[in-house]
Amino acid sequence: MNYQIVINRKSGEGLFEEAAQQDRLKQIFTGRGHSVDLRVVEPDQLEAALKGKAESAGEVLIVGGGDGTITTAARLLHGTEKTLGVLPLGTFNLEARDLNIPLDPFAAAESLLDAETLPIDLLKVNGEYCLCTTVIGFYPALAKARESFHGSSWWVKSLRIAREIATVAVASPALNLTISAEGKTYHRRTRLTAFSPGSYEESVGLIPQRKNLASGKLTAYVSEHLSRGQMLHAALGYLTGKLLDMEKMTKIESSEIILDVKRRKTIPAMIDGEILRISLPCRLEILPRALNVLRPKSDPS
Repeated sequence: MNYQIVINRKSGEGLFEEAAQQDRLKQIFTGRGHSVDLRVVEPDQLEAALKGKAESAGEVLIVGGGDGTITTAARLLHGTEKTLGVLPLGTFNLEARDLNIPLDPFAAAESLLDAETLPIDLLKVNGEYCLCTTVIGFYPALAKARESFHGSSWWVKSLRIAREIATVAVASPALNLTISAEGKTYHRRTRLTAFSPGSYEESVGLIPQRKNLASGKLTAYVSEHLSRGQMLHAALGYLTGKLLDMEKMTKIESSEIILDVKRRKTIPAMIDGEILRISLPCRLEILPRALNVLRPKSDPS
């Protein structure tokens, strides 16, 4: 098989800027009898490189970068027959975790050679594509500091985020949301709301995981924790896997949601790690089984 690989040069702390690391990666594929077309590109050249590969012949495109890079590839591959392989080189690597791909890029490459093809859902947010999570409220401001988390262990990241919540969250204005879904209307006052294709399973630690990536539903998680004490209590519930059992939390599942915010025409949102402004009202819709991805086969033992 001919594997096409495109890597964001600045991801993974510049790991693949070195020719020796590129050769090591290619050897994983050529050592198994496959051919490899590897490109390591600058961030401003990334979309053009991915677009060219998405339109070319070949069955598999492996993309190395953070969640934002992977989502760009997903947008370009949607509607094609090509399958996406994820090479995790970001800070949190949410999609790689959901697919049970090892976070070491070389181990990830090995795992993709024996992976199965899985069709998964995409979330569309006013025309933008989302693979993992869209967040509104205080978190887009907090996420600007995410580079300082790179390389830290999960518990260090957890402590840093909890500390930041105590300062950034309460300084951000609360949003008066109106959510319309499945013929119902919800009015909530929030500092943090997240939307995801499918639903997350709560677990101890900083990063939960989605198991069913083709549920045909999107999930809204709305927090009404507003004060510093409430936010810290919610952060503790999140880190211990008990957030959804707490008061002031609303979970909504639907194939489509219309979101509006009182007295706002636009709001900042973080979509898979990238911060942008979305217009209101905002339409969020699920695209069922819209993208083929590689997922390592489960260990039969």
